[in-house]
Amino acid sequence: MNEFKTRIFMADTLPLQNPQLLDDCLDQVGAQRREKILRMKSIQAQALSIGTEILLEKALYESFGLHKELDIKIGSHGKPSLINDPEIHYNLSHSGNYVVCALASDEIGVDLQKMKQLNLKLAKRYFAEEEVKWLFDLPVEKQKKSFFDLWAIKESYMKFTGKGFALPMKSFSVRIGEGFPDHSEVALFKDKKKITVSFKKYGGPEGYVLWCCSSSSNFEEVLEWMSMEKGV
Repeated sequence: MNEFKTRIFMADTLPLQNPQLLDDCLDQVGAQRREKILRMKSIQAQALSIGTEILLEKALYESFGLHKELDIKIGSHGKPSLINDPEIHYNLSHSGNYVVCALASDEIGVDLQKMKQLNLKLAKRYFAEEEVKWLFDLPVEKQKKSFFDLWAIKESYMKFTGKGFALPMKSFSVRIGEGFPDHSEVALFKDKKKITVSFKKYGGPEGYVLWCCSSSSNFEEVLEWMSMEKGV
C-alpha cells in the first residue's frame, strides 16, 4: 500500500448510552470485547469502549473499503495494531463522550483531552522543568487551555512511540513558539537533542483539545465526523 495522508475521525458516543442501541451493538462485537464491556460499571464507559471499535471499523471502511472482523494484536506497552493489515497504522483516544481514531501509513499517536478544572500541581509533577516555566509565565487566562494542549501534545508523542505512560512525561520536553497553539511551531527535545516528529492540532468540540503526532507532516487538514450507528 502506498503512503497516504493521516486521517482523523471523531464521533460522539452519547447515542450509545441508549440501552437499546447499546444492546444492539453488543450483539455485533466479539465475545471477548462483549465480556469486557459488560464488566464495566457505567453505561458511559460501555459506550466509549464499544464506540472506539465502531469508529475504527467505520474509519477503515471509509478509507480503504475494509469490511471485516478486526484482528488486533496488542504491543508490549498496550498499543494495538492490525494483524492482517500491518501497513495501516492506527491509534485511538477518548475523553468525555467523544472517541477519536487516527489512520496513517506509519506510526501514529493521537490524544483527546476534555478541559477540566486546572490543577497546576500536575504540571509540576509531570512536566519537564522548562515546560513548567513556560506555563507559569503565561497570562493566567491562557494557562488552562495551554496546560491541556501541552498534555495532549506530550501524550500523543508517548502513544506514537508505542510506550504510552511507560515513557515518563518528564523524560522529554516540548518547546513552543509564539502564537501558540494555532500559529506556532511545536518542537520536541530529549537530552537536548531535537526529535524529528510532526504535530497537528485539530479543532474538536468546544471544551476539548486534540493533537496528533506522526513521523510525517502528511496530515489531512479536516477532522472527519462519523455517526455511531452500527454498520457501514
